[in-house]
Order: sequence, then C-alpha cells, then structure tokens
Amino acid sequence: MPRTIAERPFPIMLALCLALLATSVAAQDDVIPFDSDRWVRYDGQVVEHAGRTCLMGSAYLPHIDFLNGIIEYDVMVDGSRSYPGITFRAVSQLAYEEFYIRPHASGLDDALQYSPVIGGVSCWQLYNGDGYTAPVEIPRGEWIHVRLEIRDRQARVFVGDPEDPALLIRRLQNEPVAGAVGVKSRRDSSAFFSSFRVQKTDDLPFDPLPLPTPPRGLITEWELSRSFKAAAVPQRTYPDAALQERLDWQAMPTEPGGLLNICRHATRSINGEPDVAYARFFLEAEQDEIRQLSFGYSDVATVFLNGQPVYTGNSAYHGRSQNFAGIISLEDALHLPLHKGRNELMFQVMESFGGWGLIAQDNSDDYLHPGLRRLWQLETECRLPESVLYDPQRDVLYVSNYFRGGNEFISKIDRDGRIVAAEWITGLNRPTGMALRGDRLWIVDRTHLSEIDLEKGEIVRQHKLPDPGFPNDVAFDEQGVAYVSDTRGGKIYRLRGDDCEVWLEGGEVIDPNGLLVDGGRLLFGNSSDGSLKVVDLSTREVRTLASFGAGANVDGLQPDGEGKYLVSDFSGRLFRVTPQGETTELLNTTASGAFCADFAYVPDRKFIVVPGLYDNRLTAYRFSGL
Repeated sequence: MPRTIAERPFPIMLALCLALLATSVAAQDDVIPFDSDRWVRYDGQVVEHAGRTCLMGSAYLPHIDFLNGIIEYDVMVDGSRSYPGITFRAVSQLAYEEFYIRPHASGLDDALQYSPVIGGVSCWQLYNGDGYTAPVEIPRGEWIHVRLEIRDRQARVFVGDPEDPALLIRRLQNEPVAGAVGVKSRRDSSAFFSSFRVQKTDDLPFDPLPLPTPPRGLITEWELSRSFKAAAVPQRTYPDAALQERLDWQAMPTEPGGLLNICRHATRSINGEPDVAYARFFLEAEQDEIRQLSFGYSDVATVFLNGQPVYTGNSAYHGRSQNFAGIISLEDALHLPLHKGRNELMFQVMESFGGWGLIAQDNSDDYLHPGLRRLWQLETECRLPESVLYDPQRDVLYVSNYFRGGNEFISKIDRDGRIVAAEWITGLNRPTGMALRGDRLWIVDRTHLSEIDLEKGEIVRQHKLPDPGFPNDVAFDEQGVAYVSDTRGGKIYRLRGDDCEVWLEGGEVIDPNGLLVDGGRLLFGNSSDGSLKVVDLSTREVRTLASFGAGANVDGLQPDGEGKYLVSDFSGRLFRVTPQGETTELLNTTASGAFCADFAYVPDRKFIVVPGLYDNRLTAYRFSGL
C-alpha cells in the first residue's frame, strides 16, 4: 500500500546530516527564509506563491539543536488529501516528533495530528484522540498561521491567532532530546510553507495536564518476540517447534495506558515490507469458564488460545471499509473458553502502515471495595436508566428512563428492586437529573425543568431553560432556589420563582454535570478536566476540590451522611471524597464496561442504587465497614 507523506520516513541522507549536530549553531527567533543555505531541501523546492517566497515540499534544519521553545510558520493548502506539517527533535530518520494537518479533514476530529515516529514508523494509528488529534477549520487558498509551543513532554498548537490552543499534546512520546527541525509535505501544489521561525527557550509556562485514567483489567505485562518478515513465517498458524526456538521471548511492560507499542522493541523493515511479531500473556482461571477479553491491534492479527486459533482480523487502514482508519482501541472482543489453571493467549501481529501495536483488557477485572456488597440487579425492566433518586417519605426510588423514541418516562420501584409503576410519569424528553423539594419532584430534560406533583403523579408545570445545550442535573439550596447544569452549554442556570437565568459560565465551568448544594456552596462535576469543583453561592468563587483524571465524567453527587461525599464517574467508577479532597475508590466497573451514572444513596441504610444507562442495568449495593 503506498504511503502518504505524513507517514513516510526521512530519507537515509537525514541520518548522515544529523551527525553534524555536534557543531550546532544557536537558533534565532527571526524568520529563516527557505532559500537560506541553513536548509537542507531533500525533497523541496523554493518557489514564488501568493506573493511570497516559500517552500513546496520538504526540508529540514540540521544544525538547529532544538529541544524546547516555539516553532511557527504559515501554510497554504488547496484542500486536497495531503499531510503538510513539521518535524522536531529529530535525532535520526527513525526517531522524531511530527505534527501535521489534514486539509481534507477540515472541521473533523482528526484535522490536527500529533504523531511520534518510533523505530521509523509514524504511529498515528496508536496515538489518536484526546491529546493527539483535534478538530479545526482549515481554509483553502489562504495563509494559515500555525504555532507550536513545546517544553519537555508537553506541547500546544495554535492555529490562526486564537488565545486558546487548538490541540493540547498531553505527552510527547519520544524522549525529550534536542534535534533537527523540518517541514514536510508533498512536492506539489497541495501545500506551501512560508514565514518559518524557531525560538529556543525553556521558559514557556505549562501546567501539568491530567492524564486519562486507564480502565481496569488492562494487560500490562507481555512477552514479545523478535520481528520477522511477514513472508518468512506462516500466517494464521501457531508457531511450530522450530519457530518457537527463534522467537526469543522478552518481557515487555506496556505504556501507562496499556498500549504495547511494538515499534519500540522490534525492528521494522526499512523498505516498507510487512513485518510480523508474536506477543503473549497468560490468564489464570480458578475453574473452567468463559471469559470476555477486549482487545485492539494494528494491522492484522491472529489470536491463539492454548495453541488453537480463535480469531483472525484485519484492522489495517481501510481494512474494514473505505472510512476505517485503523485506529487502535478496545473495540474487538473474544469470549474465551478458559480451562482451570494457566492459559496462554498468543497474538501474531503483522504491520504494514501507521503503527504497530497491541492492547488487551480482561473484562472480568471489576473492583468492589471490601465494604461493598451487591444486593440485586435489574437488566431488562428499564429503558436505559440515567438517574435514580430516593424518596425517604414514601420509601421508593424514582428512575429516569432515558430513551424510548421521544416519549420517555419515570419509573417507581421499591428498595428490593420490584417495579411499583413502570411508566409512572410519561411525556418527558430524555430525562436526566432529578431532585425533591417539598411535595414536588423536579426533573431535567432536554429543554425544561419539570415539576411533578408527587400525590397526583403528573406534570403540573414546566420551566423552559434559556438556549439549552444539554441540561443535565438539578439541585436546590436552602431557600428553594434551583440550579441546573448545562453540560454542552458550559453553564449553570439559576431558577428563582419564574425567573430562570444563566448564573455561572466561562472560566472553570466547562462541561458541568452533577450538582449538589452543601450549605452555602454548590458542588459540581466538571467533566472537561475530570474534577469536582466547589463554587461559593454568594461570591461565585470557584475552586477545585478533587480530580479524577482526564476523561472522567463526574455525574452523580451525594452526601454520605458523615460529612463526606459520594461521587460517580460515568465511565464506571465510584469514589468517596473528604472535604479536603482525599479520594477513596469504592467501585470500578471499567473492565466489564458497566457505567455509573447519577446514583441514589440512602445514608441511614448504607444503600446505593447505580444506574448503568447504556448497559441498561440498575444495580443495588450495601455499604459496610467504610
């Protein structure tokens, strides 16, 4: 398969020229013209375009010795499929950092791409999503200003002249070593570079960025073989005795997120010929069982359980459809018939393009705190339960059912999980958070905050929310003032009587979700940075109380009756948080994929009911000894 310029390695001559880095000269922060003799134009041509002297193609600065600082340039594209960008910290043709744009993907989630080149492979299929890719509009036929600010393991990218970066790179994947800088594109009219500057400085301010919290069950220790030419070993066949002797198994830990980047350890063919490596781990079973394993790979894999093939698949670029990019993820799954004792799981993985890697997750590895015991579970009686609320006066639970074709409803169940009224309140539009106030049940849906008369069991009033994005939760203060979070709108409403207004937005209020009033403070989950924040109801001063990691969707908030808080992360985690921000994990179902949405808690009974939403489960637990 032909490679695009974004994934094509530097030519061999780069390795020779980089040997001159020992005689590097100090970089300047003025423009470095492309017709300067400081550039090595290995596949580039200086041309006049749109009133500027610019570069068409690829070139690099071998003596720049760049580690930290600012790289900025202008680029003009015609919108065709191309990958114009820059390389930096290049120490050889096999190891450098790369950033590029996809003009043909303007506005899409991967219009911007950071990709490390490791072992000569641009690993964009392995490093994708938050922290690696981002959307941005890329106009055609205009000069676009691009600015990268780089320090140590972090970087940020500005496109145009905005105050906020378009892409925050949480972790640069290569070791931070000074090296060459370059520009990279096809030598045609798809892209032109001009006004290239480099400023070296160690003084750029960077706040530590929270890294995503990996799910439970990830396989973090593998054994990896040496690499082979794909044509030299049989495909889809368990290695025979002769091949086993040549595998040369080595223990290899994964990266923090569970990725086994084979490019870091196995040699890749320089000419692009497909290569194969073998990787394995062992699963222990106390008895014969069927266990689910989620996994991802790049590019083609066969899986063997105890020597027998159980899976063959193609996850290469365009390997499943014309729109399939081959991004590695935990989206494939196997149900493995394990026998009692030790079971070998071996992967044969072939790489041709875009990154060579594996990731796997044992889906049985959920965690329950020793003081947590499951009581009951409903799996089919609800319609995607999103929120649960306990009514102590009537000793019942209210459950918001999130999806039924536009005619969603509230169910009423008892504490033993028996349905009292399946469709107690109907006529709602995808209801989410709920709160009790007096003889009213208040429910948030997509456009309104609705009042339910508890005795009549009917909607008696609806308060329209101004310009709603995705209203989510509701909480009341002691004076009866209601606060409503709007997750997509990035704001919190306040409802006093008939007056509904935007009370808080901007600043630290980004993707707010769960709400809880505690005295003169409003606690809210802020999912943009995976934190629990506190805002003073009088001064509106906001501070962070606790952080749960990037990607945490802080959904449910309840007091535990002992001065602490119970907090759920929708992805499947439940925490107890002290007033000082100390956290204790009580539940983690990220291995099995069970979600943890807006739960109900009964302090005097130590009883909690967790809605799973998309897994359509409602699960009750009892606490003891916490």
